[in-house]
Amino acid sequence: MFKVTHQWNKLKTCVVGSAYPPELFSFIQDAKLRKYFEKLAIETEEDIGKLVTLLKKFDVAVIRPAMPSDLENFRIKNGYIAPPISARDFMTMIDEKLYYPGLPNMNHAWVEFCDKHKIDNKSQLEDDTEWLEFQRHDKHIFDKKISFYKDIFTLALKRGNEVIASPIDYMNSSFITRLGDKMIVGTQNYYDNKDEIKQTFSKMFPHKEIHIASSEGHSDGCFAPISNELIISAYEAVDYKETFPKAEIVTVPPEITLKDDNFKKQILTAEHKWFLEGMENNKDLVEMVDYYFNTWIGNVNETAFMVNILMLDHKNALCSTDNQQVRDAMKRHGVELHITPFRHRWFWDCGIHCLTQDLDRE
Repeated sequence: MFKVTHQWNKLKTCVVGSAYPPELFSFIQDAKLRKYFEKLAIETEEDIGKLVTLLKKFDVAVIRPAMPSDLENFRIKNGYIAPPISARDFMTMIDEKLYYPGLPNMNHAWVEFCDKHKIDNKSQLEDDTEWLEFQRHDKHIFDKKISFYKDIFTLALKRGNEVIASPIDYMNSSFITRLGDKMIVGTQNYYDNKDEIKQTFSKMFPHKEIHIASSEGHSDGCFAPISNELIISAYEAVDYKETFPKAEIVTVPPEITLKDDNFKKQILTAEHKWFLEGMENNKDLVEMVDYYFNTWIGNVNETAFMVNILMLDHKNALCSTDNQQVRDAMKRHGVELHITPFRHRWFWDCGIHCLTQDLDRE
């Protein structure tokens, strides 16, 4: 039976995300543009391959999401449904139960709908018809995304785990930090009712002490608990004195703040959301991403890849971004930092923790 109690216990079984093959982009008629995306696919899988090799050196069993043979089933009006790159976003193993969101993320859906229709709130809708139709379409896409992980759910059931479709639409371990008898749950927005979230999770997990992090998004992009004695933090989304009273807190900035002005300019061109090598002065490439692949990207302008850390065990940590301050802090606590490249993290808005999902730890 699979089991996860703490984020830093010895990792035994891990899901690692997948990207689409380069052949998917054959529909792009412009040969120069097509090469950018073929290169993206090839290099993404190369880097994932290096990650898998490193995990296996630490005796971690690796599982990949099922990639369907007929990708046309994943085609939508503007391109294709996002590939299963961020395995972290679709499930969480809490003790011996595997949870996954049983419905689409309504917060993301509403933001996307408002952006598409240039509105701020529901009072601006003449009626709910378009919103209801959008929700039906969003549910269809969500079901397709979940289907990538059905084999993993089946495997967990065969191992004797209970697999639960949760009514909470962000029931995944990008929001949830598992710390034995404690759990930290992130918020999605600044206006979320924290008391209500705490009450919901306390009722669901009565044996755990629930803390709420004001992450306003994935909490694994805000802080990384290396142990009870060390926290790598980009934002103090949670009261560390309460949750980790004995910990050294090492604060690092979002990685973009360390980049040169030209890089920041390109991010601005893509409305702060993504970067792909070759986008400089390439309006056609930017428009291609905006039209066909806008559901694949996140918002890298606010992402702190240096806290997106996967713990292999108590003494080894894994990240895509090196940082001397982090490395020195880990060394003080007897932890070695291992770096594995993920060149296109600026496109996928995805670090090593996002890219993986721990199914089983000692």
